[in-house]
Amino acid sequence: MTFEIYGNTITIEQGSTFSLSLNWADSSGDTLTLSTDNYTARMMGRVGRESSSTLFSWATGSEIVLANSNPNIVITAAATATDDLPAPTEGVYDLELVSAAGVVSKILKGRLRGGLAWPRWSGCANWWKHRASLGKG
Repeated sequence: MTFEIYGNTITIEQGSTFSLSLNWADSSGDTLTLSTDNYTARMMGRVGRESSSTLFSWATGSEIVLANSNPNIVITAAATATDDLPAPTEGVYDLELVSAAGVVSKILKGRLRGGLAWPRWSGCANWWKHRASLGKG
């Protein structure tokens, strides 16, 4: 089965934990049992569609966990994994599932935005002045 979503933009902030939870279901809406059925997953960010230059490469067993219940795909990249993203970054990404038989299904792809996180002024009484000084006011 192929299920694809196009045109989704994700933002990954440099030095921040990135998390995305998805549920891949069949045409009846039943959650697929990805771990029982021995699927693996991989997600890659690139500078462009045809580019061999990667921004990141994540896989099952490290940043991606597959399960049998909703959500059955959980992607979590620690802040240390996003530290090396160039800032600012524009690119593309795709998420693929690979069956035990080796069938690859591209289930999610879209635009990627990455780079510097918005400054956080925790506990700052004048946060609005800082925001205005950056043209965000």
